Amino acid sequence: MKKFINDNKVILKRILNAGLFILFFGITLYIILSKNDIHEIILHIKDADKKYILIALGCMFLYIFLEGLNIHRMLNALDDKVNLRQTFKYSIVGFFFSSITPSSTGGQPMQLYFMSKDKVSISHSTLALLIQLLSFQFVTLLLALIGFICNYDVLLHHIGNIKYLMLFGIIINVAIQAFLIIMIFYQKMGNRLINFFYRFLTKIHYKKSEAFHEKALIQLDEYHRCAEYLKENKKILILTILTTIIQMSVYHSVPYFIYRSFGLTGHSIFTFILMQAVLYISVASLPLPGSMGVSEGSFMIIFKMFFPTALLSSAMIISRGISFYLFVLISLIMIAFYVLIDKIKRNKKDSDQNAKIVNKKYQKIIEN
Repeated sequence: MKKFINDNKVILKRILNAGLFILFFGITLYIILSKNDIHEIILHIKDADKKYILIALGCMFLYIFLEGLNIHRMLNALDDKVNLRQTFKYSIVGFFFSSITPSSTGGQPMQLYFMSKDKVSISHSTLALLIQLLSFQFVTLLLALIGFICNYDVLLHHIGNIKYLMLFGIIINVAIQAFLIIMIFYQKMGNRLINFFYRFLTKIHYKKSEAFHEKALIQLDEYHRCAEYLKENKKILILTILTTIIQMSVYHSVPYFIYRSFGLTGHSIFTFILMQAVLYISVASLPLPGSMGVSEGSFMIIFKMFFPTALLSSAMIISRGISFYLFVLISLIMIAFYVLIDKIKRNKKDSDQNAKIVNKKYQKIIEN
């Protein structure tokens, strides 16, 4: 009965997340279409240089592949022999479920689920994803801070109230990075933090304070294990960070190739990467699936200095369409394909096992 209730809760949560995604997508689409001439946007898209559109699409596939490469490297270093096709699947799963859940909270749990189905050790998969998270947060913050420093005057004086959202995003990500570093490398301080929050939750009579305390201590052990591994395998962390720098640079370069597809020049790819990094960190922590609505609005404000007014809406739609909406659809199709293939394999395996059982029984009957 308990399992039935838990399964229903999981199904209900997934339906709710999907519903929120569809709702925000509908609102965002309505706002975009109501404020822009759709026929003009279609003409701009048709006139865009398809060569650069294909490069932007390639950037997104490379972005997903490079995360899979990081996971592949770490799992194989931990003696879980997985191939690149499998780790590409984990990356696709992470992208899709991060995109449809608020604050990208659904990605890693679903990656762990798919890894467990492939018989990957839960301790190894948790460790690999923890190192990937540490690297991702570090690189995201690093690129955004460089972008902020290099474009300080522009960002503070020419983007209006978006600067407060940007500062909020940077503060949140600094806090997350500091939290991860403390929990991974300073176990005693992490223990004190957990106890502090536990006492606070107990004082306000939070019903699940005990459960929080137990889970937090288990998670702290995972963090400590991660620290021990990284101390002995510094090369893995360095390679992971370098790969993540390339991964995020490729991802943030999508608006640049849209810029070039309209025949525009004058700004370098590095300027676009750093500005997009600032935009990304500004909206990534918001409790919205894929930061929908806010990402589009922020793009229109931050990139208005690069695109002519007549092309700005079209640039935003193509850029956001490639880097988010299209790949949400592609990843959904691929996950459905993976699930279908897995089901076929399982059915075949069950069928073969049943056939063996029948053959054994038939053999016994003949012998008797």
